[in-house]
Amino acid sequence: MTDRNRAARFAVLWALQYDRRPQDLPLLRFLLQEQTTYYREAVPEGLAPDLTLAGFLVAEHRQAEDLWLHWTAKNISFDTALGYHLYHLLTGGAAAAAELVRAGAHPDRDRILGDITSDRHTDAAVEEWLDQQRERFPADPADESLNTWAHHAARLGEREASCLFMTEWAAGEPRTDNRLNTLQFHLAQLGYFTEAVAVQKEAIALCDSPPESTLGASKLLRLVGLERQAGDFTDAWRSLQAAGQMLSDVPDWPWLGMWQAFVKEHFLLVPVAPDDHQGRLLLDEGDRHLRDAPQKWLSGVLDSAIAAAEHLDDNDKLSRYQALRDVDHHRREQRPSPRSAGPS
Repeated sequence: MTDRNRAARFAVLWALQYDRRPQDLPLLRFLLQEQTTYYREAVPEGLAPDLTLAGFLVAEHRQAEDLWLHWTAKNISFDTALGYHLYHLLTGGAAAAAELVRAGAHPDRDRILGDITSDRHTDAAVEEWLDQQRERFPADPADESLNTWAHHAARLGEREASCLFMTEWAAGEPRTDNRLNTLQFHLAQLGYFTEAVAVQKEAIALCDSPPESTLGASKLLRLVGLERQAGDFTDAWRSLQAAGQMLSDVPDWPWLGMWQAFVKEHFLLVPVAPDDHQGRLLLDEGDRHLRDAPQKWLSGVLDSAIAAAEHLDDNDKLSRYQALRDVDHHRREQRPSPRSAGPS
């Protein structure tokens, strides 16, 4: 599903965060309803500030009848059930909320009452939570962090502004591993792969783990993906070989996740190789790793392997990979679901 109004809706929410007026409540309710619909239809997991900001701005008006809007938003998915705070429902007063629910005939009436009538959910606790949300969503733009501005700009499709904000944010603090990781991930999300490569190389240079560690290999594999997306095949292949050498020195290698990332990059590099010769070298190397792997490890790799074989018109490998994928699909279909499985 494509929501053409998502960026515009968030722009309005962001503006309303800095210009709060009593007469805005009908608009805020509409925006929360629209965000709830968007999440229900297009966001099966996760929770971002576009929903929580809408919920907070409605909650700050403290109208008990908005409990139903908040309950709907909270129950979109597993992630919203955990992350959309119950106190949204209680900002009109805990007693007023309980009275409203008891007087209604909502299908979730008993469940809501069970959730909101705990002795822990006092008006004082709700007020403390509201104060925390006001710090998270300040009314003055000057109180926002550059990191927040960067993410907001990205939601509005302002790539260059988002890049500048995030780069400035990273420059203002020590270049720790966490900060560099945040910076390179954000740059890559924006499509600035060359810049993300430079940041990842800086993170690798700062890494103080032993040379043979899986952390170092993980950073190298991340670099491979960034270099591939930046169109730098030569460096990507060189980094992949370095990661392979590092992993070969690790006791008990390989592990499933790291193995899948390592082997998958061989196949992902095939279509961007400068010629068929180098592409075939990568395909053959990836194929060598596949032949040594147990069937249950292949699910995260086979689609990329099939695409690489198709790219080089290697029908023998293509047929074998397709057969392996069919076996994997059959194995998954035969696996009992958690509900149907008997006692272990």
